[in-house]
Amino acid sequence: MSSRIAIDWKIWLWPVLLAGLALSAWFLPWDDWVPALRDWVRSHGALSTVVFVIVYVIVVILPLPAAAMSVVGGLAFGWWGFPLSLLGSVLGAIPPYLIGRTWLRGLLLRRFPGPKVAAADRAIANNAVLFVTLLRITPILPFTVQNWLLGLTDVRIGPYIYATLVGLAPGTLAMVWVGEMGGLATADAGRAQLILAGGGLLAFGAMVIWLTRVATRELRAAGFGAPD
Repeated sequence: MSSRIAIDWKIWLWPVLLAGLALSAWFLPWDDWVPALRDWVRSHGALSTVVFVIVYVIVVILPLPAAAMSVVGGLAFGWWGFPLSLLGSVLGAIPPYLIGRTWLRGLLLRRFPGPKVAAADRAIANNAVLFVTLLRITPILPFTVQNWLLGLTDVRIGPYIYATLVGLAPGTLAMVWVGEMGGLATADAGRAQLILAGGGLLAFGAMVIWLTRVATRELRAAGFGAPD
């Protein structure tokens, strides 16, 4: 029961954070550094995208809050921050998956509860892409922990990458959207444009919350994420 309460709490925590970040487009002094950031991106061209993706990969592996990097991606690159953030997330998810599959398998098997690994394997045997996609959408486990866990399962690298892209897309787009709103605020966008962007973000955020709850329910039904 306590595990379920914790999961529900996490589901509602991130949209509150999302709303706070969106409001910060009006109240934080982003005028001081966002234009400088975008000028640096323009002056360095393709190099800036490479630097961003490399930093994103490092953040994912360490692990650090990757969602913040997606916001930075929106601030620096606008909507191009979405594919760049997804690329960084996927590239950062591959090393733990491969290492957990080979060198650290024994250590990780002692770290993760046997029933959780078994439940993941059963779900993967039924539909690997669906399971990994649902897992990426939900806050049941931190993203980096998911990468290590999935390295212990039978999911192949192709479905792993594809499902990671699909599952991370909604949340990543929401974070980049927040960054883009910050960019609009510093570019002296009109109030109507900001209200339209904010309203769209709230509507999209509501859809992401719904997807998260559905995904969490499906994972529980599959025996994954249920109270230990």
